[in-house]
Amino acid sequence: MHISEEYLKELVLRILKELDGNNRQKIYMICLDSWRGEYEELLKQLRDSKEYYVCTVIPDDWKGTEYERRLSAFGSCCQVIFRSQANPCDLEQSISLFPIISKDILSKTALCISDTYETSWIADCIEAGGRIIFLRSGIPRFSGREKPAYVNRIMSYYRQVLEYGIEICSHEELKSGRMFQNEPVCSAPYPQEVPKSRKRIITASNVESLASDGILYVQPDDIVTDLAKDRAKFLNIILK
Repeated sequence: MHISEEYLKELVLRILKELDGNNRQKIYMICLDSWRGEYEELLKQLRDSKEYYVCTVIPDDWKGTEYERRLSAFGSCCQVIFRSQANPCDLEQSISLFPIISKDILSKTALCISDTYETSWIADCIEAGGRIIFLRSGIPRFSGREKPAYVNRIMSYYRQVLEYGIEICSHEELKSGRMFQNEPVCSAPYPQEVPKSRKRIITASNVESLASDGILYVQPDDIVTDLAKDRAKFLNIILK
């Protein structure tokens, strides 16, 4: 059997990427059905990052298309996974990142409806105690023509997903690793409706990093997931 030099080179590069990724935090970047330039922009932002190992999850019908090639060309994209092949068993240790958030995804997540690929992934991640991040730039803005009742309902959905432990951050916060919950960006005339949460979410994946000398100090506004409590108990870490 003859193995071409091009195939060997591609195989070696893939292995090196995977080995390098072992020392970095894995990110599953979830792409929607339609192509968006924000996917490339995010990979550009993370190109020089030494903290993350990005696995891009794309629709099956992108296979062999220009979209797949463009994403694979970025050094920060260490692996491209098709939806039908994605069955991650490491959601607890990884980050699930959504560069684009539609109102449909937002509302169904808030209402615990998981009838699409994206919302099913989110539900699985929540149940596993994993981290979920919505990129601030991917949140749709209000036009300013909506009725107050509509705006209030949408903002209530944001508050609800924040309570679930989902984080909202900018490119800069993600790149620097300084991620925390904050308000989604919306436009006038309802800036006062933006939720201003600064609660710290303690999940099973960050119990060890937040603890010191076997003690994890919890503030009154902190949210501790059940899986985090179980993991702390398993590790003999006291929540105080």
